[in-house]
Amino acid sequence: MNLTKMATFLWAAGFVLNAALLSVLLYKRRYRVLPWFTLFIAGGCAYTIALFLGFRFGSKHLYAIIYWACDFIDLLLQVAVVLEIAKIVLQRSGRWVEGARLRLTIMGASAPVIAGVMALLMKPAAETRLDEIYARGSLFATMLVFLLFVAVVTASFQLGLGWRNFAMRVSYGLVVWVCVGFLTDTLHSYWRTLGHFSLLENVHIVVFQIVTIFWGIALWSPEMVITPANDGEKTSLETLRRRLEYGQR
Repeated sequence: MNLTKMATFLWAAGFVLNAALLSVLLYKRRYRVLPWFTLFIAGGCAYTIALFLGFRFGSKHLYAIIYWACDFIDLLLQVAVVLEIAKIVLQRSGRWVEGARLRLTIMGASAPVIAGVMALLMKPAAETRLDEIYARGSLFATMLVFLLFVAVVTASFQLGLGWRNFAMRVSYGLVVWVCVGFLTDTLHSYWRTLGHFSLLENVHIVVFQIVTIFWGIALWSPEMVITPANDGEKTSLETLRRRLEYGQR
């Protein structure tokens, strides 16, 4: 098996960027706030090494086994990252905000069903049965993570909840990457762009690498600290609130 120069470059660049982001998470101790996200990035480094060794020294069959196993674990970690963000956003003082758990459960239960239906209804532009399975599985994974993330964002807006800084920064990159993944999977599957498979995959990889750079810079910076209001400020706010209520009457 041989790799093109572009594939080799992207493979190496992806490992270096993941390793750099992992270093930021560990050095700045962001893993305390985002343990599952840290594990997701560490998994990316491990997958790259495992896939490279399987590709370089193993057979096609061994490489396929490693690839599918890593892909499945990666999906589970992506879901864990979304749920981690949900916990940060939808909980206050260790407790779920009233109504948040029910909303998230309903939306979360619907996400696999919607993603599964879309994956089954699609007509992949695949030359082999294995390519067809890959196309369906890729679309299912992308849609699942996307819908779960939408569920978290929707629930937070409906409940009027603010986002903590680090969670918000991770979310920005995640939503860009997932949306581009949805676009490329859609092009693969519905517009039957079989001849542009490598190009679309490279676009998805490059976007993730750009997002990785963004995460590294964003997580290196300190989290914004919100200073609690003092007694005088609280009194002024209460007075202002009463005046507004009086004016409305």
